[in-house]
Amino acid sequence: MGHSSVNFLDDKNLIVDFLDSRSQVMVNYVNNSASRFSLWYKNLAHSDLTNRGKRNGSHEGLEKNLLYYLSVPEMKAIEEANKKPFESAKQSNIGMSDAFYRDLGVERLQRRIGPQQTQHEHIVLNDTVDVFLVNETVQYFTMPYTNKVIHKLAKGVRWDDSETITCAEGDFTPIQITQAIHGLGTANDTEFHKLRLSMFCNDTFIVLIEHCAGRKKMYVMLDKNPRFYTLAGVNNTAWENYLKTKRSQEEARLTAKTTLDVEDEKNRNRQSKWKVLLANEMMNYTTHEGEVFCPFTQISGNFEAVPMLFIASHIKRFSDSDCDEAFDINNGLLLCANADALFDKHMITVDENKKLIFSFLIDNDYMLKQKLLLNQPIFEIVLNEKRMEYMKDHREIFFKKEQERKRMSV
Repeated sequence: MGHSSVNFLDDKNLIVDFLDSRSQVMVNYVNNSASRFSLWYKNLAHSDLTNRGKRNGSHEGLEKNLLYYLSVPEMKAIEEANKKPFESAKQSNIGMSDAFYRDLGVERLQRRIGPQQTQHEHIVLNDTVDVFLVNETVQYFTMPYTNKVIHKLAKGVRWDDSETITCAEGDFTPIQITQAIHGLGTANDTEFHKLRLSMFCNDTFIVLIEHCAGRKKMYVMLDKNPRFYTLAGVNNTAWENYLKTKRSQEEARLTAKTTLDVEDEKNRNRQSKWKVLLANEMMNYTTHEGEVFCPFTQISGNFEAVPMLFIASHIKRFSDSDCDEAFDINNGLLLCANADALFDKHMITVDENKKLIFSFLIDNDYMLKQKLLLNQPIFEIVLNEKRMEYMKDHREIFFKKEQERKRMSV
């Protein structure tokens, strides 16, 4: 696995929209500042993780790959399905692009020509820019939560809970970050190194650069992958606060509009972000960086390249969901268009054993099911307990519609 791609935003409105569901502190900061900002973010790949959370060679078992949101049986199943093994430890710095370093105004380390007999020199970013951690974004990047997830995945290891970063009072913590040849972070960055021990594959690493008079400022933020919240049994408070804020804003602004206008506005504000959350979750279940797939058909693709191939599909219908359910990550599945069309119309559903059920109208059409790639097992791992609770509602509507369809066919 190579480094996952680094994404860039430099429009202030787009930056605020990106941060809106992640850090209200930084939204307020950007909105109240006259500075120019640029934002860089990436989903962490295997090569970005600290070596302490990775197995050192194929001779070690998958239980040594701690910083994945996957159990060993899940990893083995994914290896078999993808015909590609999970990687072993190699480089272990957070890889960033050349453009990122140019934007930051820091020299990019280059590999020296000739035999590599000595360690490359390192560059401390703080010698050029002021570096801060945004405290509210590291709530779950602490060793107690990390150990809780590792235990839930039955990996049989417990790290020292004292290896948790100490944040300063207030909104920001000054922090040292060093650039090594492969990217950001070395053992000399004491507090940042502690933080990195709780960064799992497919968490999001975010850097906001403030281009102000004098020294630039660099604000580091982190965002947990949706799979974390399911495993840790905690709420995504930043996402929930975002939804509550949007609801309040919409209610105040749209009282004079029709119900349809209100619903359209809600969808525009939240559906795309919800789809990205579903996609980020699905990235945990493949050995290919950035790849997502439909759990019903196994149709796959790089989400950044072809997001239009996939649809964020509600399990319990949006119109029947309350405010908390409407954009609950577990009330959704990332499906390809054909599967979504059938699922949305309740022509297919999922039974208690996580098997597809087909309407009688297509159940015996084996050729159609084959062409639609629906004649294979569902990818069951994604159907966690909470999703199966929502699926009861979907199944109930399916059977009601089946009765109606059968009456109409007589």
